Amino acid sequence: MSRTVSGGKQTQELARAMAGRVAGLVRELQDTTTMVPRSDWTVGEHAAHLAFTKDLMTRMVAGEELAYGDGTRQGLARTNMETLVGYRERNGAVLAERIESAVDAFCREAAALPAGTVRNGPLGPMPVETFTAYVLTHLMMHGEAMARALRKPTILDRASVIGGLPFVYFVFEHFLDQDAVRNFTAAYAVHVRGGPRFYVTFDEGLVRITDEPVRRVDCHISADPVAFFRVGIRLVEQWGPIARFQLTTWGPKPWLAFKFAGTFLPP
Repeated sequence: MSRTVSGGKQTQELARAMAGRVAGLVRELQDTTTMVPRSDWTVGEHAAHLAFTKDLMTRMVAGEELAYGDGTRQGLARTNMETLVGYRERNGAVLAERIESAVDAFCREAAALPAGTVRNGPLGPMPVETFTAYVLTHLMMHGEAMARALRKPTILDRASVIGGLPFVYFVFEHFLDQDAVRNFTAAYAVHVRGGPRFYVTFDEGLVRITDEPVRRVDCHISADPVAFFRVGIRLVEQWGPIARFQLTTWGPKPWLAFKFAGTFLPP
Protein backbone atom coordinates (compact mmCIF):
# COMPACT_ATOMS: atom_id res chain seq x y z
CA MET A 1 0.00 0.00 0.00
CA SER A 2 1.40 3.39 -0.93
CA ARG A 3 -0.79 5.89 0.93
CA THR A 4 2.03 8.43 0.64
CA VAL A 5 0.58 11.93 0.75
CA SER A 6 3.73 14.03 0.66
CA GLY A 7 7.41 13.67 -0.06
CA GLY A 8 9.98 13.40 2.71
CA LYS A 9 11.32 16.92 2.17
CA GLN A 10 7.83 18.41 2.30
CA THR A 11 7.05 16.59 5.55
CA GLN A 12 10.32 17.83 7.03
CA GLU A 13 9.47 21.42 6.16
CA LEU A 14 6.01 21.03 7.66
CA ALA A 15 7.62 19.69 10.85
CA ARG A 16 10.01 22.66 11.00
CA ALA A 17 7.13 25.10 10.56
CA MET A 18 5.04 23.33 13.19
CA ALA A 19 7.95 23.40 15.64
CA GLY A 20 8.09 27.15 15.14
CA ARG A 21 4.40 27.51 15.93
CA VAL A 22 4.68 25.36 19.05
CA ALA A 23 7.76 27.27 20.20
CA GLY A 24 5.87 30.52 19.67
CA LEU A 25 3.26 29.41 22.19
CA VAL A 26 5.73 29.26 25.08
CA ARG A 27 8.66 31.51 24.15
CA GLU A 28 7.29 34.61 25.89
CA LEU A 29 5.52 32.86 28.75
CA GLN A 30 6.54 33.98 32.22
CA ASP A 31 4.51 31.17 33.79
CA THR A 32 4.14 27.74 32.18
CA THR A 33 2.08 26.16 34.95
CA THR A 34 -1.30 26.52 33.20
CA MET A 35 -3.04 23.15 33.22
CA VAL A 36 -3.94 21.68 29.84
CA PRO A 37 -7.59 20.52 29.48
CA ARG A 38 -8.07 16.74 29.21
CA SER A 39 -4.51 16.26 30.46
CA ASP A 40 -2.68 15.80 33.74
CA TRP A 41 0.17 18.01 32.51
CA THR A 42 0.81 21.74 32.49
CA VAL A 43 1.78 23.72 29.40
CA GLY A 44 5.38 23.63 30.59
CA GLU A 45 5.30 19.87 30.99
CA HIS A 46 3.91 19.40 27.47
CA ALA A 47 6.64 21.66 26.10
CA ALA A 48 9.32 19.84 28.11
CA HIS A 49 8.05 16.51 26.79
CA LEU A 50 8.35 17.79 23.22
CA ALA A 51 11.84 19.17 23.80
CA PHE A 52 13.08 15.91 25.30
CA THR A 53 11.44 13.56 22.79
CA LYS A 54 12.44 15.54 19.71
CA ASP A 55 16.07 15.35 20.79
CA LEU A 56 15.62 11.63 21.42
CA MET A 57 13.99 11.06 18.03
CA THR A 58 16.82 12.96 16.33
CA ARG A 59 19.31 10.59 17.88
CA MET A 60 17.17 7.62 16.84
CA VAL A 61 16.95 8.69 13.19
CA ALA A 62 20.72 9.23 13.29
CA GLY A 63 21.08 5.54 14.12
CA GLU A 64 21.75 5.54 17.87
CA GLU A 65 20.53 2.40 19.59
CA LEU A 66 18.20 3.92 22.17
CA ALA A 67 15.22 2.44 23.98
CA TYR A 68 12.08 4.39 24.94
CA GLY A 69 9.18 2.40 26.32
CA ASP A 70 8.28 -1.09 25.18
CA GLY A 71 6.38 -0.29 21.99
CA THR A 72 2.97 -0.40 23.69
CA ARG A 73 0.68 2.51 24.48
CA GLN A 74 0.87 1.73 28.21
CA GLY A 75 4.64 1.39 28.18
CA LEU A 76 5.01 4.66 26.31
CA ALA A 77 2.80 6.50 28.81
CA ARG A 78 4.80 5.10 31.72
CA THR A 79 8.13 6.10 30.18
CA ASN A 80 6.79 9.56 29.33
CA MET A 81 6.00 10.15 33.00
CA GLU A 82 9.37 8.84 34.16
CA THR A 83 11.34 11.03 31.78
CA LEU A 84 9.24 14.10 32.56
CA VAL A 85 10.21 13.80 36.22
CA GLY A 86 13.88 13.69 35.29
CA TYR A 87 13.74 16.46 32.68
CA ARG A 88 13.29 19.50 34.90
CA GLU A 89 13.41 22.43 32.48
CA ARG A 90 10.15 24.45 32.42
CA ASN A 91 11.34 27.86 31.22
CA GLY A 92 9.31 28.79 28.15
CA ALA A 93 12.11 30.53 26.24
CA VAL A 94 14.57 27.69 26.83
CA LEU A 95 12.04 25.04 25.83
CA ALA A 96 11.05 26.98 22.70
CA GLU A 97 14.67 27.07 21.54
CA ARG A 98 15.19 23.38 22.31
CA ILE A 99 12.07 22.31 20.43
CA GLU A 100 13.00 24.26 17.31
CA SER A 101 16.65 23.25 17.31
CA ALA A 102 15.84 19.57 17.93
CA VAL A 103 13.31 19.43 15.08
CA ASP A 104 15.72 21.21 12.75
CA ALA A 105 18.42 18.66 13.63
CA PHE A 106 15.93 15.83 13.13
CA CYS A 107 15.06 17.04 9.65
CA ARG A 108 18.72 17.24 8.65
CA GLU A 109 19.27 13.65 9.80
CA ALA A 110 16.06 12.43 8.11
CA ALA A 111 17.12 14.08 4.82
CA ALA A 112 20.25 11.93 4.89
CA LEU A 113 18.15 8.76 5.23
CA PRO A 114 15.49 9.26 2.51
CA ALA A 115 14.53 5.62 1.99
CA GLY A 116 15.68 4.00 5.20
CA THR A 117 14.03 2.61 8.30
CA VAL A 118 14.28 3.89 11.86
CA ARG A 119 14.81 0.63 13.70
CA ASN A 120 14.26 1.53 17.33
CA GLY A 121 11.60 4.26 17.46
CA PRO A 122 9.30 4.54 20.50
CA LEU A 123 6.57 2.61 18.65
CA GLY A 124 8.83 0.12 16.86
CA PRO A 125 10.51 0.16 13.43
CA MET A 126 9.16 2.67 10.89
CA PRO A 127 10.11 3.92 7.44
CA VAL A 128 11.80 7.29 7.86
CA GLU A 129 8.87 8.97 6.03
CA THR A 130 6.45 7.61 8.63
CA PHE A 131 8.83 8.54 11.44
CA THR A 132 9.01 12.11 10.13
CA ALA A 133 5.21 12.20 10.01
CA TYR A 134 5.32 10.93 13.61
CA VAL A 135 7.42 13.93 14.65
CA LEU A 136 5.01 16.28 12.86
CA THR A 137 1.93 14.63 14.36
CA HIS A 138 3.42 14.60 17.85
CA LEU A 139 4.10 18.33 17.63
CA MET A 140 0.51 18.92 16.49
CA MET A 141 -1.00 16.77 19.26
CA HIS A 142 0.78 18.50 22.12
CA GLY A 143 0.93 21.92 20.49
CA GLU A 144 -2.80 22.09 19.81
CA ALA A 145 -3.55 21.04 23.38
CA MET A 146 -1.24 23.79 24.63
CA ALA A 147 -2.87 26.36 22.33
CA ARG A 148 -6.29 25.51 23.73
CA ALA A 149 -5.02 25.79 27.29
CA LEU A 150 -3.54 29.22 26.54
CA ARG A 151 -6.65 30.35 24.61
CA LYS A 152 -4.59 30.86 21.46
CA PRO A 153 -5.72 30.27 17.86
CA THR A 154 -5.27 26.79 16.45
CA ILE A 155 -1.78 25.88 15.27
CA LEU A 156 -3.21 23.28 12.87
CA ASP A 157 -3.65 23.66 9.13
CA ARG A 158 -4.78 21.41 6.30
CA ALA A 159 -1.30 20.77 4.86
CA SER A 160 0.20 19.75 8.20
CA VAL A 161 -2.60 17.33 9.05
CA ILE A 162 -2.36 15.75 5.59
CA GLY A 163 1.42 15.58 5.98
CA GLY A 164 0.98 13.64 9.20
CA LEU A 165 -1.30 11.01 7.66
CA PRO A 166 1.38 8.32 7.15
CA PHE A 167 1.71 8.18 10.93
CA VAL A 168 -2.08 8.31 11.37
CA TYR A 169 -2.32 5.17 9.20
CA PHE A 170 0.27 3.51 11.44
CA VAL A 171 -1.76 4.38 14.54
CA PHE A 172 -4.95 3.05 12.97
CA GLU A 173 -3.26 -0.29 12.34
CA HIS A 174 -1.49 -0.65 15.70
CA PHE A 175 -3.55 1.09 18.38
CA LEU A 176 -7.05 -0.32 18.26
CA ASP A 177 -9.39 -0.10 21.22
CA GLN A 178 -9.98 -3.83 21.47
CA ASP A 179 -13.09 -3.39 23.60
CA ALA A 180 -14.61 -1.17 20.91
CA VAL A 181 -13.79 -3.40 17.93
CA ARG A 182 -14.36 -6.84 19.40
CA ASN A 183 -17.03 -8.56 17.29
CA PHE A 184 -17.20 -5.45 15.09
CA THR A 185 -17.29 -5.73 11.30
CA ALA A 186 -17.58 -2.66 9.07
CA ALA A 187 -15.98 -1.00 6.06
CA TYR A 188 -15.35 2.77 5.94
CA ALA A 189 -14.16 5.14 3.23
CA VAL A 190 -12.53 8.25 4.70
CA HIS A 191 -12.39 11.25 2.35
CA VAL A 192 -9.93 13.83 3.72
CA ARG A 193 -10.96 17.11 2.14
CA GLY A 194 -8.13 18.43 0.00
CA GLY A 195 -6.19 15.21 0.60
CA PRO A 196 -6.37 11.47 0.03
CA ARG A 197 -9.15 8.95 0.36
CA PHE A 198 -8.42 5.75 2.23
CA TYR A 199 -10.37 2.71 3.37
CA VAL A 200 -10.60 1.26 6.88
CA THR A 201 -12.01 -2.25 7.17
CA PHE A 202 -12.75 -3.86 10.54
CA ASP A 203 -13.20 -7.59 10.86
CA GLU A 204 -13.73 -9.08 14.32
CA GLY A 205 -11.01 -7.15 16.13
CA LEU A 206 -8.66 -6.72 13.16
CA VAL A 207 -8.25 -3.69 10.90
CA ARG A 208 -6.87 -3.06 7.41
CA ILE A 209 -6.00 0.35 5.94
CA THR A 210 -5.92 0.32 2.13
CA ASP A 211 -5.89 2.61 -0.90
CA GLU A 212 -8.78 0.70 -2.49
CA PRO A 213 -11.87 -0.87 -0.91
CA VAL A 214 -11.55 -4.53 0.00
CA ARG A 215 -15.33 -4.94 0.11
CA ARG A 216 -18.48 -2.87 -0.18
CA VAL A 217 -18.23 0.33 1.87
CA ASP A 218 -20.79 0.62 4.67
CA CYS A 219 -20.07 4.22 5.64
CA HIS A 220 -18.40 7.15 3.88
CA ILE A 221 -16.92 9.93 6.02
CA SER A 222 -15.97 13.29 4.53
CA ALA A 223 -13.68 15.11 6.95
CA ASP A 224 -12.19 18.56 7.22
CA PRO A 225 -8.56 17.67 8.06
CA VAL A 226 -8.27 19.86 11.15
CA ALA A 227 -11.57 18.66 12.60
CA PHE A 228 -10.63 15.07 11.79
CA PHE A 229 -7.36 15.45 13.67
CA ARG A 230 -8.83 17.17 16.73
CA VAL A 231 -11.54 14.55 17.11
CA GLY A 232 -9.05 11.75 16.47
CA ILE A 233 -6.75 12.80 19.33
CA ARG A 234 -9.75 13.20 21.65
CA LEU A 235 -9.16 16.93 22.01
CA VAL A 236 -12.80 17.70 21.14
CA GLU A 237 -15.97 15.64 20.87
CA GLN A 238 -17.27 14.89 17.39
CA TRP A 239 -20.64 16.63 17.82
CA GLY A 240 -19.44 20.21 17.25
CA PRO A 241 -17.65 19.41 13.96
CA ILE A 242 -20.69 17.40 12.85
CA ALA A 243 -22.98 20.36 13.56
CA ARG A 244 -20.65 22.61 11.52
CA PHE A 245 -20.60 20.11 8.63
CA GLN A 246 -16.86 19.59 9.11
CA LEU A 247 -17.64 15.89 9.37
CA THR A 248 -20.33 14.48 7.11
CA THR A 249 -21.36 10.95 6.26
CA TRP A 250 -23.38 8.88 3.81
CA GLY A 251 -23.70 5.31 2.58
CA PRO A 252 -25.74 2.21 3.43
CA LYS A 253 -24.97 2.55 7.17
CA PRO A 254 -24.14 6.20 7.85
CA TRP A 255 -24.74 5.79 11.60
CA LEU A 256 -21.50 3.80 11.82
CA ALA A 257 -19.66 7.14 11.57
CA PHE A 258 -20.48 7.80 15.23
CA LYS A 259 -18.46 4.72 16.23
CA PHE A 260 -15.41 5.39 14.07
CA ALA A 261 -13.56 7.85 16.33
CA GLY A 262 -13.83 5.50 19.30
CA THR A 263 -12.18 2.52 17.61
CA PHE A 264 -8.63 3.86 17.97
CA LEU A 265 -6.54 4.99 20.92
CA PRO A 266 -4.05 7.81 20.27
CA PRO A 267 -0.58 6.88 21.60
